[in-house]
Amino acid sequence: MFSIRLNSLGINFVFILIMVDSVAPTSLPSLNATCEIKRMKNRLNNRLAHTRRSFSTVTFAICILFTVQAHAQYSGRGDDAPWRATAAQKIDQNRKADLQITVQDVDGNKIENAAVSIKMKKHAFKFGSAVDPRYLLESQSQYNAGYAAKVPEIFNAATLENHLKWRAWDGAWGNSFNQSVTLAGLDWLGDREMDVRGHAMMWPRYQSVPDSVRTILDISNPSQQNLQDLYDLSFNHIADIGAAVKGKVFSWDMLNEPRTSFDIEDKLVGFTPQGQSAITSRTDIRKRWFDAAQVVDDNASMFLNDFGIVAGGDNLQSTIRNNYRAVLTDLTAANTPIDGLGFQSHFNETNRLPTSPTKIWELLDEFAADYDLPVHITEFDYNTTNKDLQADYTRDFMTAVFAHESVEAFILWGFWEGKINHAEAALFDIDFNPNLNGEEYLDLVFNQWWTEENGLSNFDGEFGTRGFLGDYEITVDYQGRSYRQNISLGSDGKNIIVSVPEPSSMAILSLIALPLLWRTRRSTPLRS
Repeated sequence: MFSIRLNSLGINFVFILIMVDSVAPTSLPSLNATCEIKRMKNRLNNRLAHTRRSFSTVTFAICILFTVQAHAQYSGRGDDAPWRATAAQKIDQNRKADLQITVQDVDGNKIENAAVSIKMKKHAFKFGSAVDPRYLLESQSQYNAGYAAKVPEIFNAATLENHLKWRAWDGAWGNSFNQSVTLAGLDWLGDREMDVRGHAMMWPRYQSVPDSVRTILDISNPSQQNLQDLYDLSFNHIADIGAAVKGKVFSWDMLNEPRTSFDIEDKLVGFTPQGQSAITSRTDIRKRWFDAAQVVDDNASMFLNDFGIVAGGDNLQSTIRNNYRAVLTDLTAANTPIDGLGFQSHFNETNRLPTSPTKIWELLDEFAADYDLPVHITEFDYNTTNKDLQADYTRDFMTAVFAHESVEAFILWGFWEGKINHAEAALFDIDFNPNLNGEEYLDLVFNQWWTEENGLSNFDGEFGTRGFLGDYEITVDYQGRSYRQNISLGSDGKNIIVSVPEPSSMAILSLIALPLLWRTRRSTPLRS
């Protein structure tokens, strides 16, 4: 079996040679022998799902798949693209550090040939997805055991897709969206040591606010009291939700989509709140919101989140990015306490085409140079029927952002076909089997970017590696006993000492002398 892919032309050829002559089934190699073979099998099965035939009466058959997707390309897709070597260097520099274990006895003597195991337990980098707490909690009718098992298995971070939005928090979306379920979902994730992003504290567009806010926005000529009520509603919400989830989220999309969502701001510009100065601009009220959020929860990072910043191909519209930069520039000039930038990163086959890895680096470099703020990829998905392209781009986009030093998190906007906005974008099918893009995700996060090493300590008692940043379990086996330590590997590296009991010379002599002493005592006559 072999395949040829001419990706640069947007053409895929797959040649499959199937031998069905008198070969005994037991002589065939296992398709599950290696991860790579399994992935190849799955890819081929997906491609041939609708074209399988029976070849029971022939010696062999050759199947050829030919597809043209000229529009569905991006620069750097080829396996030999130069950017891949650069990415590997960046990943080693930005996502790995030296880890050394020294094994010694209680007297400080170094121990050679102790068995050392280094096992990664959790990435420092945030890999997550939007989730629905109703599917996680057994008390809810939507509970799904497969969903609840898969979330902590493959992610270390999460975003509540809808439950922390203002309208949902207010109860305007019905009984299934209520604060008790939301808080229980956050606790469920926290109990599994998952880091949670809050989405979104303020999304000030008409469609996303509760009815009490809409009522005021509907007034063409609001009174001063109307505007005071609107002002108070916004700040009361920040105080309410911020306090309720404090300690349960590590970051917030404090302001969501400011380029296109400003219905509340425009109502309040020119208004003077009681006891405060007049609101002079959109920037002014936005800064006040950020200030209030920081007061409520000074441990959570507050992000400015928006769409269309990196999605759209290498010729993506600069207007979107420039408008976002204008908002950001005005806010930073006003000393707004912005802690990070959120890039949604939704891709599709029409207006949000794949952007090349090198272009993504260029954009990230621009924002890093001008604002020096961490970046979260907050809502990644790629809605397309071209599964090969989808898988390749998921791999390459993840690689590009993982390699860049400013990016701290990669969050999918859903992962399972049974609970996602666009089923075509899912990483896992309805039975929780990985699709092609899911296979790429798993291979990167738990294979290529995962550290597990085993070996023996050298003459100096040392065993080390260069590992990905994160949490580890270190095990040393020596003289039939195991010694374990849990550590965190940061960018500065880690040197740890594992002390194991080693009999001293006096202890050895004592062990030798004990049987002799026992024998002497047994041979001494008892005194009457």
